[in-house]
Amino acid sequence: MRLAQPKDRELVVRVMTTMFANNPAVLSLIAPGKDKRAGIQSLAEFAFLKCFRRNGVWISSNEKAVALCYRFNEGGFSLKEFLLELRFAIRFIRLTRLPSILAREAYRKKQRPADGNYYYFWFFAALPDAGEAAFELKNGIFNLARKSGLPIYTETSVERNRKIYERYGFETYQQWVDPKEEVTFWFLKRST
Repeated sequence: MRLAQPKDRELVVRVMTTMFANNPAVLSLIAPGKDKRAGIQSLAEFAFLKCFRRNGVWISSNEKAVALCYRFNEGGFSLKEFLLELRFAIRFIRLTRLPSILAREAYRKKQRPADGNYYYFWFFAALPDAGEAAFELKNGIFNLARKSGLPIYTETSVERNRKIYERYGFETYQQWVDPKEEVTFWFLKRST
């Protein structure tokens, strides 16, 4: 496992775009009639920049799996990050849906500790032929959290993923259905 470099942006975006083509939470952000693949790619570019600035983009040694996991209270405001997020919103989210999406994101954030002193496991993507890459990233991130003495928080909208997280020591501490999008979220925590 290694930290991403600026040259890895295309690799990370490609893996994420491929793997999130059927993710309900990601797809619910993109307005009907918009190019879903382009929307996912735009979101992946924003996520890469946000996590890269926080030293939180991890790549497996075979470059077939990526994890976006960072210390939540690391990094501050970035104009470039804000502009990428705004670009995604303008191009791929219907403006009438923006208030409900912002409310959903605020609700999700409020389910985690206010002090921000934890690792946030935002995205994970592994290509079908990734082999042991997923385990490499999991073990590497668990070691980072253990060395720093910090818990890891995440959420998922894919029930199969929830079960996988639980198998690896995460506990589901809340389940919530977004009433506007009818997407279920499971909130999980892994203590050190």
